[in-house]
Amino acid sequence: MSVLFPKVNKPREWDYRPIYYDEEKEARKQKLARLQALRAQAEKEGEEHADTTEHVTSLHRGSFREAHEAQTKLRIDTEHKSKLTFWIVLIALLIFVFYILL
Repeated sequence: MSVLFPKVNKPREWDYRPIYYDEEKEARKQKLARLQALRAQAEKEGEEHADTTEHVTSLHRGSFREAHEAQTKLRIDTEHKSKLTFWIVLIALLIFVFYILL
């Protein structure tokens, strides 16, 4: 019978134990869990915004793109303001020069 149904060994389980322990990562996880609990409690009580004194900054998918877009928008806005200022000053100088010449 063993010829028809050979014994198949079961694969060994992977028993991984992490070597390094990152205290900062664990602290971030705990802080995030605490803030999420506060926000959930505030929403449950009907408050719009929870009054939390802590702020969480974390990287998430698309955060680099969002930061780049924000910087690009800031740069474009600054360029527009600078061009507008240039034209206003130029027109003011032209009006001043024509006033003096007449």
